[in-house]
Amino acid sequence: MRRSHCMVPFVILASVCVSLAALSVFAGVSSAEPPSQGSPSQGSIATGPGLPEEDFPDYSQVVDNSSERFEAPGWKTGESGLDYYGEDYSVAGEGTESARFKVKVPATGVYSVYAWWHAEGGNDSSARFGVSTPEGVRWTEVNQRKDGGFWVKLGQYEMKEGDRYAVQVAPGSGEEGTAVADAVAVVRGVTSAPPDDSYDEGSEGSSGLRTTADRSSRPNGRDVVRKARAFQGTRYKYATCTRARMSCTCLTSRTFRKFGIYMSMSEGRQWSSNRGNKIQHRRNLQRGDHVFFREHGPKRRITHVGVYSGNGNIVHASSYFGKVVESRIKYINGFAGAKRYHLR
Repeated sequence: MRRSHCMVPFVILASVCVSLAALSVFAGVSSAEPPSQGSPSQGSIATGPGLPEEDFPDYSQVVDNSSERFEAPGWKTGESGLDYYGEDYSVAGEGTESARFKVKVPATGVYSVYAWWHAEGGNDSSARFGVSTPEGVRWTEVNQRKDGGFWVKLGQYEMKEGDRYAVQVAPGSGEEGTAVADAVAVVRGVTSAPPDDSYDEGSEGSSGLRTTADRSSRPNGRDVVRKARAFQGTRYKYATCTRARMSCTCLTSRTFRKFGIYMSMSEGRQWSSNRGNKIQHRRNLQRGDHVFFREHGPKRRITHVGVYSGNGNIVHASSYFGKVVESRIKYINGFAGAKRYHLR
């Protein structure tokens, strides 16, 4: 009997540990939430549990501003510039309400939400996107002067089943520039890649029209991110580089090889090579930059690498997720710097 009594607190303690582990797994579900203190770095050094296997049918929906599933009272139509999605885009007028996209969510669960806008100097530098969740609308701020002509990941959100206006855009509080509402995409799952943006692909709820993106012959950071995203869903395995499984250095090596940049499979050698210009500060990152992390501390070796994809996100082969994913860079410990290459 004494032995049975001793087991009770142990079982309770184990249950508490499991609950805490589950909380740490979903600490990054919404991009509006800060990283939980003590949660594992989501790169190659993962000391806690990873996400459970995502076992559900694929689903994605694109809603363009020209669709009947979009409403924006008082917003105006814009057609100037390049890189907008479909026929045109909408811009906020003075004192207007939020623009809203109606999204069909097939089942309650976690969804990745992306947005598309054209980047211009007169756009809002602090536009706000709101996503409806069971706890209310979760807002995230974006700089629409950057990262245009591309699916930009806003984050992962728990969304309820239904067909409703679940994504909205509003001008920022700073009143600097004009907020843009162009297109949004909702994709089922945390590790899911964005919809195809090859300019002639339609999805349910979209117009299926081409963008006006300037497809110049010289590659740029947007092309690098597209290549890295093509590997999303590939399983992670340390020191491995095959079609079925890859390490973080395999992802970066295979991504940049397409643009004439050949590199070692070593994290440290990728950092120490004389190729590319080094970027010291995270605020100076641009899409397509090769990013590096020292997860054990600033004086320790490089342990993780990936490709910066804009809006505070990184495409990387992650031990934490067990796959190649696009996630928030702030959840990976020890940013060490980045490299920017001359692409061919």
